[in-house]
Order: sequence, then structure tokens, then C-alpha cells
Amino acid sequence: MRVAVLADTHWKGEDAVPEPVLRCLEAADVVVHAGDLKCEKVLATLGGDNRTVLAVRGDNFDLDLASLPDSRVENLNGYRVGICHDIGSVSDFANYKKKPEEFFGEKVDCVIFGGTHHPFYDEFHGVTFINPGSVTDHDHSGSRGTLAMLDIDGKLDQVLFQHL
Repeated sequence: MRVAVLADTHWKGEDAVPEPVLRCLEAADVVVHAGDLKCEKVLATLGGDNRTVLAVRGDNFDLDLASLPDSRVENLNGYRVGICHDIGSVSDFANYKKKPEEFFGEKVDCVIFGGTHHPFYDEFHGVTFINPGSVTDHDHSGSRGTLAMLDIDGKLDQVLFQHL
């Protein structure tokens, strides 16, 4: 299963998703959006060709997305993924101050999060942590935007960060 992971897009409007992003999504079976998705029109565009979209709200959204959850856990091809926009400090997980199962209410294999606008990948105590960064370079750091592509087959086979 190919999973495209985005966060912190801040797009608004039905033609807001840039063509390079849409091309990346063509290869995806599922799109995960880890928050700060601005409107339902963008959510529908991400779903495009009958792709499943799994999104969380974040802290910057329009009211038409208020029903999205703050966090969720999904089984992606036998791999348990916890999705949330703001998980707080990643070092709290590395130092056992927080545990993913306490945060999500159940055991997960992977935590996908947003909020920082910077790509991140690491493993703490057997759990993978992935932040795709922001495809819009919303923090104006000058770096190219990023998204992550995951290959999942009962386990995480590959993580690839795509620069746009």
C-alpha cells in the first residue's frame, strides 16, 4: 500500500492543491493529512480518484472541517498508525515522558504528526515517528516544501520524503 502523508498545507479553495502535489498523489492508495487543512474542497481534491483520505483537524482550519477528529488511529494494511497534528515535544517520547499508547489510547506502530512544518523521521522504543513537513513551506524558511510517501505491507517498508 502506498500512503502519501501531508501536513500544514493551509490551502483554501477547490483549485488550491498545486499540480506537482496532485502528480505525487496519483501513486497513492491513501492520503493522510496531519492537520492544518483549511477547507472541505481541498479535502475532496486530495481524495481525487477514489483515494481514501484520513485527516485530523489541527489548529488552523475553517468551520466546515470542525467535525474532523483531533487524533485518530488507523489500521493501514496491518500497520497501526496514530495521526495527530500536535504531539508536543518529540523528545518527551524519546525520554519516556510520554508514550504513544497513552497519547492515542491504544498501541500504535507509527505516529504521524504535523505542526512543525519541518520533515522528521526517527524511531523511539520501537515506534516510528514521521512528520512530512509542509508542502507549502508555510514557515518561509526558503526550503522547498515536502511530503512523505510510505510503503506499507504489514510493516513500514519504505519512507521517502519528496521535495516539491
